[in-house]
Amino acid sequence: MNITESALIGILKAFATDSKPEFNTESVDLRALFSLAKMHSVIGIVAYILNKHSCLPEGELGQKYMHEYDRTIMQMSSREFSAARVIEQLRSENIPHILFKGMKVSEAYPVAELRTYGDVDIIIRKEDEKRLCELLISQGYSHNVADAGVVNEFKKNREHYEFHTNLNVSDVSDSRYFSQMWENTVEIQGCSFGFNHNFHLSYLITHLEKHVHGRGAGLRMYLDIALYISKYSEEIDLNAVKNTLTDCGLGEFFSTVLYVCSRWFDLAVPAWVTPLSDDVYDKMCMFTLDGGVFGERCQGKRIELAVRRELESGKKAVRLRIFMRRVFPPFTELCRLYPCFSGKPLLAPVAWMRHVIGFLKGGKLSKVKEITTVSVDDASAQKDFLRSIGSTRE
Repeated sequence: MNITESALIGILKAFATDSKPEFNTESVDLRALFSLAKMHSVIGIVAYILNKHSCLPEGELGQKYMHEYDRTIMQMSSREFSAARVIEQLRSENIPHILFKGMKVSEAYPVAELRTYGDVDIIIRKEDEKRLCELLISQGYSHNVADAGVVNEFKKNREHYEFHTNLNVSDVSDSRYFSQMWENTVEIQGCSFGFNHNFHLSYLITHLEKHVHGRGAGLRMYLDIALYISKYSEEIDLNAVKNTLTDCGLGEFFSTVLYVCSRWFDLAVPAWVTPLSDDVYDKMCMFTLDGGVFGERCQGKRIELAVRRELESGKKAVRLRIFMRRVFPPFTELCRLYPCFSGKPLLAPVAWMRHVIGFLKGGKLSKVKEITTVSVDDASAQKDFLRSIGSTRE
């Protein structure tokens, strides 16, 4: 971990623990820190802490930091205001709903408006979909169905809402616990609900692991966990959460998350948390810091994921198989990409034709070179690393 990365973690720790950051501003490249903080979508937090402790640089750079702070506060305040209006409409129409993820996690932040999120995630019952669509479309929102029909997306200007009818945790070894969504809620107001904290934390860990096993996850998602546990420590039973996640095949990953949160943000953790070896911890830091908020900055990570999956299947001709799956994915994947074909297998040829045309028009054939040159050894090493932190599909 270099000086800039250490400084960023130190600032986030100061935010989480209400303390002064422990670093010498003269030894840190504040321009590099600015870029790294933006990459992890925590620039508002960094500007807030630097300003609070009189560590802001002078001149244009200091103004840039404060501009990002002001922009974050205004943007998230506007998003919260708009969401409150939509939630009130759901209540007036008596549409039961569950608030979760970003909007609810922000309540655990010392300054809620500094927790950035792009969309508002809400759960509704399947039988209320029609009423929901009529309500929001009448309000001028555009509508799109995603994830094979389990997510209804609504957009208007900068507002973006995702209404789920279930929790997508299909990758865990046992997902029965997460099917009991409504049984694990507490009433907020009227027909507005939130998850109880044990259930929500279990889901947040599962969602984090999904990102880690895919393209990656940056510091913000770990900060979420640390702040959430700290905020609701008296209401969360970490032993119960551990048992739940162990049943789902994620007990070891939960231990990893708690360990790095203790190292990075001074989170108090149970005695059963297993420390990572120095080698695995260093790899964990690099994996988290290099990729950005959702691992999008790591070039080739997506293809390496595909290679890993083929390696796990133990089949040969990895590169050819990956290429063929990208051009001619299974019909189930086509339905996820294009929900309009869901339940219509006779239209499979049309769906494939649409996908191939999009593949060619999108210039995605250039990815062939990446596929044929990607290092299987590197992908295998990444697979081994993920196994070492408890993120595995075996």
